[in-house]
Amino acid sequence: MAGYMTSAVVSAHLDALATANPAVCTRSGPSDWDPGTQGGKSGYVKVAAVSSDSPAHRWGVLLIGGVHARELAPPDALVSFLEKMLAAYAAHADISYPDWTDPADGTVYDHFVIPWPWVRTVVERLDLYVAPLVNDDGRDFVLAPLPSTATHDVQELHKNWRKNRRPAPSGVTAPEGAGVDINRNFDILWDFKTAYDMSLSDVDVRSSTNPVDDTFVGSGAESEPEARNVAKLMRGKNISFFIDFHMTGRDVMFSWGIESNQDTDATMSFTNRGKDHQRDGIHHGGYKEYIPTATAKSVEGMAKHISGQILAKAGGSNATARTRSTYTVKQSANLYVTSGASDDFCFSRWFAPFSGGAATSPVMAFTVEIGGDPRLGAGFDEGGFSPDYVRQYPKLEREIHVAAWAFLTAAAAANFVAPVAPSKPPAPPSTGAGSSCLMLLVTCILVLGSVLAIVLGAELAGGLLGGGALAAWLTRRRS
Repeated sequence: MAGYMTSAVVSAHLDALATANPAVCTRSGPSDWDPGTQGGKSGYVKVAAVSSDSPAHRWGVLLIGGVHARELAPPDALVSFLEKMLAAYAAHADISYPDWTDPADGTVYDHFVIPWPWVRTVVERLDLYVAPLVNDDGRDFVLAPLPSTATHDVQELHKNWRKNRRPAPSGVTAPEGAGVDINRNFDILWDFKTAYDMSLSDVDVRSSTNPVDDTFVGSGAESEPEARNVAKLMRGKNISFFIDFHMTGRDVMFSWGIESNQDTDATMSFTNRGKDHQRDGIHHGGYKEYIPTATAKSVEGMAKHISGQILAKAGGSNATARTRSTYTVKQSANLYVTSGASDDFCFSRWFAPFSGGAATSPVMAFTVEIGGDPRLGAGFDEGGFSPDYVRQYPKLEREIHVAAWAFLTAAAAANFVAPVAPSKPPAPPSTGAGSSCLMLLVTCILVLGSVLAIVLGAELAGGLLGGGALAAWLTRRRS
C-alpha cells in the first residue's frame, strides 16, 4: 500500500520529534520496548511540558495503534497527530484542518480548528504516552514488497495479516499458522476455555487456541513482546486513560468486552475464579460482568463525548459527511465477546489481582474502531483495512485526530485522583459464591467509581461538545 509507513519509518519520525522537541518529547529507551520476534521496535514517545499552570500530579494517558497488522490507518494518523500537536505547541498556535473533499463523490468535510488552549492544556497537564505502532513485525509483513510472480493467495495473505510474526508452533506448516493475535494475549481471562462455559454453542468468544486462526491467543498471557510492552507501560506509568485505535466499523467502545455488563451482583467478577466455566457470553443472562454504576456512567459519557466531537468537527455540516462520520457508542461485548484484549486489561488494573496490589488511580479504557462501515451499504467501506492513502486515508486521519483531542482535553480538564492501594486479591472460593474479600475489593472500586463520576461524568453529560465552550472550560480548569 503506497504511502503507509513501515516500522522503520515510524521509528524515524518518532526519533525526529524527540530530537526537535527535547524539552517536551522524550523517546522510549532501549530497555523500555522489547523488539518483536523479527526485530521490529518503533517504541513510543512521552509528551509532557512543565509550566506555571501545570498541576503537581498528572494523569498518565496512553494512545496506541497498529495492534493488528492489516489495520493501516491508525499508526500513520497517530504519528501525524504528534507532529501537529508538537508543532502547534512550539508556535503557541491553533491547529487548522482544511476542508477535505472526497474525490469519489465530491462530499465536502468542513474545515475545523483545534484551538491553542486545547494544545497547551494537553501538553502541560498530562503525561501523554503514544505508541503509534505496537505490532511492528506484522505491519512490515503486510507492507512487504512482493515479486511480480506472487500468486493471488500470497498477496491476500500479506494484505490481510492480523497477527504478529512469531514462528508457527512445531508441527504447524500452514503459512497462516505463524503469529499470535496481540489483542487476545493480554492478561484478562486469557484462558478463555476455563473462564467460559464452552459447552454452549453460542457463547461466541472470539478467541482461539488454534494457531492458524486470526484470533490465536498464544501460549500464555503476555507471551508476546508486543503485549508485554503495552502492559509494562500501563503498569509502570500508572496509565489511567487509554485508547486503542483499530479499524473498521465507526464505533467508540468501552469495557467490558469479556461479558455483558451489570451493576448489582459484585460476585460476578473476572477476579472470582469460583465463576470459572459459568461465563456465558452476551446471548444468555446467567452471567454478566460487574461494573459499578457510577463508573459505567462515566465511561459511557466519555465515549459519547468522543463520538460527538468526531461528528461535530470531522463530520461538519454536509449531510453525507455527517452520516459517514457518525460513530456508535457501545459496550465492547455488544460487538462480540473477547478475552485478552488491551482495553479490558487496562481497565482490569483497577482491580487488585491485576494491579499486583500496587496503588492505582481510576482507569478509563476504550477501543475506537475507525473506518468504513459496510453495514451502511455499498460505497461506505472506505477501503476496509487498506484505505487508499490519497483518496480515503485523509478522512480517517481527521477522525482519529478529533477522537484523540476530545479524549485528551477531557482527561486534562479532570482533577487528578491520587493512586489508592486496592484490597488484597480474594482467595479462590471452593464454591461459586463470592468471598467477603471480593466484596471489600468491590467496595473500594465503588468509592473510586464515584470519585470518577464526579470528576468526569457530570461535566461530560453537560453537553460540552461545542469547541468554544469546551475551550473556555479547559482554559478555566488549567489552574
